[in-house]
Amino acid sequence: MEGSQMRAALNDHLAEVPEPMAARLVRPMRQDDLPVIAGLFGRVFRPSGVRDAAALEAYLGELLFGSPSYSEASGSLVHDHPCSGIKAAVLAIPMAFSVEGRPVTARLLCSFMSEGREGQSGAARIARCLRASTQDLLLSDSASPLSASHWIAGGGQVLTTQSLAWRRVMRPASAARLIAGQSLPRLRPLLALLPCGAVDALARRLKPALIPEERTGLGVEETDAAGFLQAARPLLARFPVHPLWPDEEFAWLTGLAARNLALGTLRFALAKDGKGSFAALAWYSDGRRATVLHLLTEEGRELDAAAAMLAAFEAEGLTMAEGMAKPSLMRALLSQRWITFSPRGLFCIGSRFAGVNDAARRGDLYAGGFASESWSRLLTDL
Repeated sequence: MEGSQMRAALNDHLAEVPEPMAARLVRPMRQDDLPVIAGLFGRVFRPSGVRDAAALEAYLGELLFGSPSYSEASGSLVHDHPCSGIKAAVLAIPMAFSVEGRPVTARLLCSFMSEGREGQSGAARIARCLRASTQDLLLSDSASPLSASHWIAGGGQVLTTQSLAWRRVMRPASAARLIAGQSLPRLRPLLALLPCGAVDALARRLKPALIPEERTGLGVEETDAAGFLQAARPLLARFPVHPLWPDEEFAWLTGLAARNLALGTLRFALAKDGKGSFAALAWYSDGRRATVLHLLTEEGRELDAAAAMLAAFEAEGLTMAEGMAKPSLMRALLSQRWITFSPRGLFCIGSRFAGVNDAARRGDLYAGGFASESWSRLLTDL
């Protein structure tokens, strides 16, 4: 029998595997699966080749099995057929969350991948194992429109606000050069010759609103990860659904996030007034762009927090700032001049708890930043 005929026969066999037998082909990922998973990831998401296969495999091991919240029940899944092996998998990072005061382990789904017709059958079976009605909490902030339709069919929903990215430009010519260089890296040497500094100076004289407002009595004071966490926990508590960030898990998250040097240096700060701190900020800075992970504020202080943050970025001479939109910050963001919104990956959630779905519809579910893929090197340099 020729190879194509054998493959067709195998596909027919896979399609005919009855349930619940087929469900047994889906199992938790094991550490000895990592070489196969790294290869599958490379073929699906890096068709032109992986930069460093050994580094990718090592990073996947840390990412998928290193969390203090990890257990087989909350980890990644593979479809493993005795004939074809692993042709489909979903990568998952376990994270501790609070759902209306109840601690749960959420799964952050990072990459849903399949290869060939066998993989398509396997992916469908994995998806059936992840229906919202059977899960405490599922999150994904990088879903495609097709994946989002599967989430909805499985009982989940799309968070429309968190599916948007905001960008606040402060130096427009330099920002345009930065964006163009990111899209067309071969043009970077030519773009570097452009007199963006002079153009920015003229633009800021003609359009003073490019310069963020500096509010009297407000300031930003840099801190470390521990200082951020201490301030952030009570600010998170106003959301019925939010990450818990236990000490050990937060240290693991920020340790991995700090290694994403493609985004710059991971930094933390507190926004303060005469009475003390009222907001906690986490962001990456590469000297030109700020990538904001978190701006957590006391309720009602969002406008002050956004103003203090942007004034601090302006004082550093940054070109622009960007981040994930969140319902609690939308009024503050929309009050800014020279801000734009654009689609990012669709943010999907699913849960068996009615409180999660209700909070999501009200905009009272907090996710993003460290409770998302925003810090993962799978999105940048691996």
